[in-house]
Amino acid sequence: GLGGGAVMLVYDDSNGQVRAYDGRETAPRAVDETLFLQKNGQPMPFAEAVIGGRSVGVPGVLRMLALAHQRHGRLPWAVLFQPAIDLADAGFVISPRLAYLLAREPRLKEDPQARAYFYDEQGLPKKAGTTLRNPLLANVLRTLARDGADAFYQGKIADDIVATVKNHPSNPGVLDQEDF
Repeated sequence: GLGGGAVMLVYDDSNGQVRAYDGRETAPRAVDETLFLQKNGQPMPFAEAVIGGRSVGVPGVLRMLALAHQRHGRLPWAVLFQPAIDLADAGFVISPRLAYLLAREPRLKEDPQARAYFYDEQGLPKKAGTTLRNPLLANVLRTLARDGADAFYQGKIADDIVATVKNHPSNPGVLDQEDF
């Protein structure tokens, strides 16, 4: 996803070369060797370490995609976003598998944004067949299509990511604006 990392291999059929792009996320500047240790010095349980803002790195995927597009792209940048914008606006139907996983996931509903998206007012997972729309994501994608990758790393989108990480209700992280 846009908030994570990726690697990409591009084959150039004109010269037979393969080019690698590294868009993996990096650790925030404030990370040190104690980030995933409990107060007693022992490693945190996996779920405690991973769920929430603590494990969030600096996203690299969008910069990678922008660079690869600049060097190899054939379609206009904005055109690449339209299918995802359309899907976020129209939504997708929750599959039986997703409904099953949501019913068994104990921690997801502890996150207010995930709870609002995947669960009903009583805190029960939305049922298979329910259409999930994400107009907020569609708006972010429209901004990126219009303004490019810089809009992700500077301004409102970056500020919202940092605030979400730092203000996670149970497991805040150390990502800050300078990391972007």
